[in-house]
Amino acid sequence: NVIATANVFFNGNLVNSSSRGPAHDGRIKPDITANGQNQNSTNENNTYQSFGGTSGAAPGIAGVAAQLYEIYAEDNGGDLPPSPLIKATLLNTANDAGNVGPDFKFGWGIVNALRAGMLIQDGRFLSDDVSQGNSNTHNINVPAGTTQVRFMVYWSDPAATPGSSPALVNDLDLLVTDPSSGVHEPWVLDHTPDPVALNTPATQGPDHLNNMEQVLINAPAAGNYEIEIT
Repeated sequence: NVIATANVFFNGNLVNSSSRGPAHDGRIKPDITANGQNQNSTNENNTYQSFGGTSGAAPGIAGVAAQLYEIYAEDNGGDLPPSPLIKATLLNTANDAGNVGPDFKFGWGIVNALRAGMLIQDGRFLSDDVSQGNSNTHNINVPAGTTQVRFMVYWSDPAATPGSSPALVNDLDLLVTDPSSGVHEPWVLDHTPDPVALNTPATQGPDHLNNMEQVLINAPAAGNYEIEIT
């Protein structure tokens, strides 16, 4: 449930020292990417310093998350959002970088604070529960002229037994059915411990490793999309 952050230069190029994934069991890491290189920041004795690294990228993500908390609170009588909503918002609105879809260098992409804030303000999210062996179905209308639509399910997962593989405790699955009855599966990555395999672009299929799943459709047809969570 943490947010592991990759580091890029101002132009979006990955910094060599930025850690790559996956996690030991194949889970997608890092989660998201931010600019943390060649920054100016405060230092001891009321001075400033120029530095770079994920130590600069991660606070940037924390700052964006704080803004999302504030946006949600302003629209909900001061109530704070559930933390999974904030992480899901960051991941699902990121600018894709590297390979199409998620990858083990940029995670779900480079943070887009404006788009994340708009998602919260527009209320384009929902929370629900699903029990073992059951399915929940939600319908989302996609208007005409939409360039791209992204559906993501995210859930906070309890801690697994240390060293267990996979580390996932609750395994939810996402399927999206479009207005023409076409079924779309989420992104999955090849986590075989080989440099070539780890850099293979994401494909679609069932995901039994991660506690977030995303279906992305370019140039979607207008109409109702059925979101099934099992």
